Amino acid sequence: SIQRQLIANCDGQGRRSEMMMMAPAAVVACNIYITAASQRSSKLLSLLRRAQDHCQQLRHQQQHNQDQNHSDKDTSAEARPIMAPVAIVHAYADIPYDRSSFHLAGRPDFVSDVASNLICNALNEIDLDTNGKNNNNKSGEKKESRHPFVGLVDHVSVMPISYPECDDDDFVEQYSQYEAAANAAREIGDQISKTNLATVHYYGAACPNNTPLAIVRRERTSFFQSGSADTSSSLPNAAAKGDTTIGTPLNFVENFNIRLTPNVSFDQAKTLTQFLRGRNIETKGFGVPGVEALTLPYARSPSDGGDVYEVACNLTLPKKGGVGEIQAQLDKWIDGQRQKLSGTHEEQSKFNYEYFVEDAYPVGTTEEQCKRVLSEEERFNKDITSGEMFWLEYDKEVFDKFQEYLQSTNN
Repeated sequence: SIQRQLIANCDGQGRRSEMMMMAPAAVVACNIYITAASQRSSKLLSLLRRAQDHCQQLRHQQQHNQDQNHSDKDTSAEARPIMAPVAIVHAYADIPYDRSSFHLAGRPDFVSDVASNLICNALNEIDLDTNGKNNNNKSGEKKESRHPFVGLVDHVSVMPISYPECDDDDFVEQYSQYEAAANAAREIGDQISKTNLATVHYYGAACPNNTPLAIVRRERTSFFQSGSADTSSSLPNAAAKGDTTIGTPLNFVENFNIRLTPNVSFDQAKTLTQFLRGRNIETKGFGVPGVEALTLPYARSPSDGGDVYEVACNLTLPKKGGVGEIQAQLDKWIDGQRQKLSGTHEEQSKFNYEYFVEDAYPVGTTEEQCKRVLSEEERFNKDITSGEMFWLEYDKEVFDKFQEYLQSTNN
């Protein structure tokens, strides 16, 4: 598919540099997390379709403006920016967590426009189910593995995307991109506030005090007392659709989950969480730089694998503490668990990676993925001459995949 093939390199004919040389001064990514999944599938799919159409309109608008500005009507690659101004890069739904996400990237003003419309449509059209009931839950009991949340539009993250033109030592350029992302976050937050349906809490650069997300969640919301850890029947918030945390972290934050097998107990899973957390490096001598981790129950029917636990990770410093570092630390944890379970080498051999880990997988997007999509890299790899045709194909793949996620009982 186009999405999978976007990871491939360019064809060696110098097209990468041609595409990247005209990257805009500021590019941002925006991740929107919504507390709804399969029960609201038709409305979520409608949100995605309208957001994709919105992106297409903005791309046409920018192309029209550029054509008007080029008096010589030069249509060569050198005269036309290859970088798309905005796109829906990815959409995802996790049924056991009752959680969906939309991942955008592009110009800050365009991203803010599309994200604001998508979020306001969600707030106006989707009800917040604080009990987390699902179709298979005839007794009406709360869904045990629901992801912690603070509202219908639970979290919005707007992050700067850096390009080769921005040197790591160029503080002025980095600050400019960082501030552009923060401004976009504040604009989205203003639009949310105008609905009077959600209470907005800013964090990071979008917050006057640059307060980290974890502190905002702990001190101003019920995030750590919600979902699978919920001890009440409703969110303690006057707003009809709960809270929304929105802000700009210092770096592009990636997400990575480790789904454990039924062989791993809750207490064992918590030891892996501790083993991965970056804050434990100085005090305990282990961890992965920048990793924030949380142990969550992952409830499924026996036919889908049964109830297990996941360790959900935020990679706040993915260039220092990325997927490779997490995998290496996971291997060390497995070695330790294996030694505890049995003494002899023959006994230890049966406690392999698959004994402990069902799956370890990224969630959402990466910075490089956003760049590849916006640069229409696969369009050039496939010699697709029409940018409009590329986006029709790509949008369809994102939509179809999102529909698959919403229909799946086990992601």
